[in-house]
Amino acid sequence: AVGKSTFLKLLGATFPQWHLVTEPVAQWRKVPASGTAEAAVGSTNLLQMMYQEPARWSYTFQTFSCISRLKAMLEPPPQLPGTPHPVRVFERSVYSDRY
Repeated sequence: AVGKSTFLKLLGATFPQWHLVTEPVAQWRKVPASGTAEAAVGSTNLLQMMYQEPARWSYTFQTFSCISRLKAMLEPPPQLPGTPHPVRVFERSVYSDRY
């Protein structure tokens, strides 16, 4: 709630050649109930569950969100023409879970 997404949008408008990685909120809202990689009809909204019952779901959500951000960080960036060393900007660091 400090404007990270807004700041990322401004960076994207100013530097279109940069690769901006946002938090995968949609992924947190559609966690497959069966554990497969694709969201099925029986998906779970882990974000909503965490807000409704934080004592039960906070640790689960924090772990899942950290892993999803780490996966996004490890994915190779798309190759942009004429950009041998693309700049990648992440909305939130994987280290933010530590503090």
